[in-house]
Amino acid sequence: MLVTVFLLIFLVAPLSLIIHEFGHVIPGLIFKARLSIIHLGRGRLVFRRRLGSVEINIYALFFQGAYSINERHPCFSPSEKIWISLGGPLLNGFTAILSLMSFMVHENRLVELLFLFNLYLAVVNLLPYSFFGKRSDGYQFIEAVRLIRRRVE
Repeated sequence: MLVTVFLLIFLVAPLSLIIHEFGHVIPGLIFKARLSIIHLGRGRLVFRRRLGSVEINIYALFFQGAYSINERHPCFSPSEKIWISLGGPLLNGFTAILSLMSFMVHENRLVELLFLFNLYLAVVNLLPYSFFGKRSDGYQFIEAVRLIRRRVE
């Protein structure tokens, strides 16, 4: 049980959060973001690497959440924002499916945790909510759809 909690907090969660943020960065790059930045964790910066227009920052408390930023001028269109906001949950969903397929072939606790946590991230991030000023991917998706609908009307 203790090993499972350790694996979840220090390996599965950070890996899944990085996967989620890359899911936002990939469409941002496709839509010509000038700079895409991924932040993993909180606290003191312990690692920074820039690869082309992608910067990755990892902090001491690397298991405490993540976020990404795609920068471009002019700003992204509402339809581009839809793809950027859905990218994270979609990549988590894809990772969950691959993990489940792998788990069905060879049962492994780590792969099972990857499946469950990525499924959790995919579902929870698609729910539209705003909490203390932070908007979920589902919320941002709905905002972008509303902007498109207003332009059509």
